[in-house]
Amino acid sequence: MDMLKLIALVAVTFVAGKSIAAQTEIPIPRSMAGDKGKYFLLEKKKNGNIVRALHKRVGVDSVGYTLTETNCITMQMRELGYSEQSPAAIMENPTKWFELVPGSSKSDLANFVCR
Repeated sequence: MDMLKLIALVAVTFVAGKSIAAQTEIPIPRSMAGDKGKYFLLEKKKNGNIVRALHKRVGVDSVGYTLTETNCITMQMRELGYSEQSPAAIMENPTKWFELVPGSSKSDLANFVCR
């Protein structure tokens, strides 16, 4: 393999330091009917009681990516960032920690990643 092909392969494999290899999409079960969106867990990393999760919502007319942190002891969450372009386009700007509304998509996400 010549050097130019190797550089092209590395450039395609990594964007902004993140691998863009095919991500596994794990469906996140919903506890309540009514939301027309489908939710998928793309990435999960646990550090102590905190779970950092990247999930995707596929709606009727848009797709959104959200990065969150959940404290599995207090069951509070904060949103770290959102993008409708791609996970790599998320600019982190954390919110304050907030209480979860039972039956909400964020509550379902927290219960799913903390189990």
